[in-house]
Amino acid sequence: MNRLIPARHVCAATVLAAGLALAGVPAAVAAGESEFNEKEFMTMTVDHHFGGVRVAQTCVDKATRADLKGLCQKIEDAQSEEISKLRSHLKAWYSSDETPSVPANTKPMLDKLSGLSGRAFDVEVSRDFIQHHREFLPEADKCRKHARHEELRVMCDKMYKDQSEEIDQFEAVIAGKSVTADTGQGGLSTASAPGGSAGMGGWLAAGGVAAALGTAAVGRRLRHQ
Repeated sequence: MNRLIPARHVCAATVLAAGLALAGVPAAVAAGESEFNEKEFMTMTVDHHFGGVRVAQTCVDKATRADLKGLCQKIEDAQSEEISKLRSHLKAWYSSDETPSVPANTKPMLDKLSGLSGRAFDVEVSRDFIQHHREFLPEADKCRKHARHEELRVMCDKMYKDQSEEIDQFEAVIAGKSVTADTGQGGLSTASAPGGSAGMGGWLAAGGVAAALGTAAVGRRLRHQ
């Protein structure tokens, strides 16, 4: 037999639903906030960016195109600054002193890039940064929507927009087109050599950034046990 739900329970549920509606907090948003772990995201991003800075430095040293060098310099500067801000936030908000380290799956890429030169290097490093950014964008999108701190949401929104634009610029490099990168010293743009291609290089393992988040979380728990 079906049991009637007490009227007081119905009223309580109705009041709760009305309260959420009046507060402008959709259930989907509330769920997103509970699923997004701000501390884990920042910890993962510190290492992820640190790997990006190392590759960007290699790009600045070895790229044959002035515009590609300028784009990589911009990434090196931006992600170095973001690492500093994220470490500061981790310490202030979570009393966590996170020391950057190059992710293990970035090291083979650095080794591969060290053996390339000319057009092959330019294309390979561009493809790797495209992959790097595309794997990070979904996490940055979650952050800009669900992070607890407004300052972090604003930062993630900028990272999302900057990296989306950089994907287009790296695709232009691969296509042999010129790009303009503002590195703070004016735009750098130059024509590139036509043609050429290189094999796809994976930035992260098949699990992508989501796996990196899980691995980082497990590693931190083990370190603190």
